[in-house]
Amino acid sequence: MDAQTDSYEIIRRRLEHEDNLVNQRLSWILSSQAFLLTGYAILLNSPTVLRSEMHLRHQNLLMWLIPLSGIVTVALIWLAIAAALMAMRDLRACAKAHPNFDVSHIQGRGLTRVLGLAAPALIPGIFLFTWLMLILE
Repeated sequence: MDAQTDSYEIIRRRLEHEDNLVNQRLSWILSSQAFLLTGYAILLNSPTVLRSEMHLRHQNLLMWLIPLSGIVTVALIWLAIAAALMAMRDLRACAKAHPNFDVSHIQGRGLTRVLGLAAPALIPGIFLFTWLMLILE
């Protein structure tokens, strides 16, 4: 292989790595939010009788801590997803700088790329909106 082919292969592998990171981070966000929302729902449905004063204090505290944990988790993972998307953009720009090279060979056309990345880019916002609505309600 020549130097240009090696360069393309390195860029392709790095893009694949970043794409895998996006998938992992999306899994993190879905798992963490499902866990927190389940805990919040259980807390809302906890029995109101036979509560001790300490139980009531803990429940009131958790009513704030669970949504705040959800918001912080969403924000951190959303930043990590954004970092991977920016790295992918930079890698495509690097590949595009090579003469006679069509960057769509590495990661598809622009439309399919945008549609494919819509979920990881937008799902965190849905969870953030959900937690904010719960806190502000």
